[in-house]
Amino acid sequence: MFFSLLQFTYSQPAEREIFETVLGKDKAAAYAQLEKSFDNFLQLNYENAEPEGLRSYLTDLLEQNSNWKFNDSLSKSTLIQLEESGLRKDILLYEGEYYKESFDFGNNLKGDSATSLIDNSLINDNFEDIIETPAISAQEEQQFAINEKKHQKIRDKFPQPNKNGRFYYALIKSQPKNKDINAYVSLIIKHDSRPSPALISSGLLEHLS
Repeated sequence: MFFSLLQFTYSQPAEREIFETVLGKDKAAAYAQLEKSFDNFLQLNYENAEPEGLRSYLTDLLEQNSNWKFNDSLSKSTLIQLEESGLRKDILLYEGEYYKESFDFGNNLKGDSATSLIDNSLINDNFEDIIETPAISAQEEQQFAINEKKHQKIRDKFPQPNKNGRFYYALIKSQPKNKDINAYVSLIIKHDSRPSPALISSGLLEHLS
């Protein structure tokens, strides 16, 4: 979702230059490779130039349709470059990974605009509105606890946004006045919340319209 977001917001070369300068040469090159891989993905799956291919992609994300094809060699080389450059750790960290850098977001984050954009039904893809909790037996309760532990182990395998990462710092440094970027980074940095694909897709589709 990162590259989708940036393709809407980077209209000025100067802003892109700041973003790449903050990232550094190797990480900027890895990010460019990520964009190349994403463009290839759109062409492979939707056969349309932007914004139509991007619109179809975002709609599929929103509706949880993910029967996609991938260029395996390009995907592999992109992942290798993300790891070797260190950019992946700037964006996402796995449980137990160490990240030594820290950036002062300070005055770069404006206000509390993120809170008004949070739709709790979209942030957690597994959210259910429970109106009434039915009575369950001790055996059912035990099985529920076992299943929850299994699901938590699966969730723990997925990386989480690195709230101290250089990537988010580069985003906000390059576009401190952009409300969408500000809200996106604020959700991660200030509210320790991972915006769901559905939440981001919904917002970007509105921009396309």
